[in-house]
Amino acid sequence: MSLRHDRLELLDRYLRIQTISRQVTPEMVEAVRGLWRGLGLELTPLAPPDGRGTPALYGELPGPEGAPTLLLYGHYDVQPTGDVARWQWQGVRCEPFVPAYFLDGRPVEPRALDDRALEGVVVVARGGADNKGQHLSNVLGALDAVRAGTARWKVKIILDGEEEHGSPNLEAIARAHASRLAADVLIGSDGPKQENAPTLVMGVRGLLTVNIVADNGQSASLHSGNYGNVVPNPVLPLARLIADIEERVPAWASEHETFRREASEVFAKWEDKAVWTPFLRPTVNINHFMTDGASPTLRRTIIPRTAHARLDVRLTPDTPLAAMRELVQRTIAEHQSRTPGVTFTAQADGQPASYTSPARPEFGWLLRLLEEHGDAEPVALPILGGTLPLHVFTDVLHIPCLWIPAANSNNQQHDINEHYVLRHFYGQTALYAAIVSSRPM
Repeated sequence: MSLRHDRLELLDRYLRIQTISRQVTPEMVEAVRGLWRGLGLELTPLAPPDGRGTPALYGELPGPEGAPTLLLYGHYDVQPTGDVARWQWQGVRCEPFVPAYFLDGRPVEPRALDDRALEGVVVVARGGADNKGQHLSNVLGALDAVRAGTARWKVKIILDGEEEHGSPNLEAIARAHASRLAADVLIGSDGPKQENAPTLVMGVRGLLTVNIVADNGQSASLHSGNYGNVVPNPVLPLARLIADIEERVPAWASEHETFRREASEVFAKWEDKAVWTPFLRPTVNINHFMTDGASPTLRRTIIPRTAHARLDVRLTPDTPLAAMRELVQRTIAEHQSRTPGVTFTAQADGQPASYTSPARPEFGWLLRLLEEHGDAEPVALPILGGTLPLHVFTDVLHIPCLWIPAANSNNQQHDINEHYVLRHFYGQTALYAAIVSSRPM
């Protein structure tokens, strides 16, 4: 058995720990810690200050005296499985937490393969690509550098236990342990590569979630004939309010474009190689709209007493969380008086966008390492369309953050049949050994 086989065995063990987000038990946390302890890395639980939720796990690897500090981020919680009956690969039934291995579309026993053949193996399991396989390979690379005596950084590791439901406690954990988590730079890996090419990302969009209820003050829904023109219907007022928010957010963004201008200039050479230009502007998405008493099948001629909508507003560095929350609240206040008899109540919470300027020396350094250790020309993006808790590090701990996705592009994370191609797993280990063994010029 080779080193690659040993590391695949570690991944296999890790994927069998069923750390579904919001369902992580103390026993699962101990199983995760035990796996890392077997590698010589002791991870300390960092519990939320109120004692609720799943702890983050923290560890350190020694570096040369006076060395700068590199913080590695990952998350050990995973998505729910979805419909287990639909987990099939090449017609073969799979179980989400029992890793299955395929090569050229056929089931294989990886221990019977040589090192080169392992690169083409596909691992089908929940958490392989998102995120256990990614951060396992990263930390293994850092361990390789430390054990080889080539490390030029002190390495700290933080593994989030709640990323898949928004990391609600990570900011509080970071504030409570700010000195422990202090670092010169953070590098993390999550999400897919761009068309399987080595990928470097400088930020993520934020997310403002808005729940709005329009209420006509009645105790029940009413007959639309008997009460038409007597009692107001809350649906259209709510729809008009949403339409107004949808107009105002991009209008505000069009007057604030510092980030968008820099991104359009610096990253122009990669515009045709990766999807990122749509993410330079905010979006207002309606993901839920329902009225009291609604039914998709029953004929109900009623004036509903309430209408409820949920919006997710994806934020950019040009549209700060506080400004967008205030814009939404101001718009709601203006609409309160437009329809007599209808009142609006709203709740809004979220997390800001995060962005590290490519003017920092780490940008060129990591791009060079991706060129040297990747198997294709690297791609750099200013920002991802989705949301990760990077603001905790850039805005709260004031650490520059750079992101190196390490999963194959079509990995189906968050869906059935999540899978990870081992070429990316092994390549990421070599890349992180090189990162920990070098510094920006």
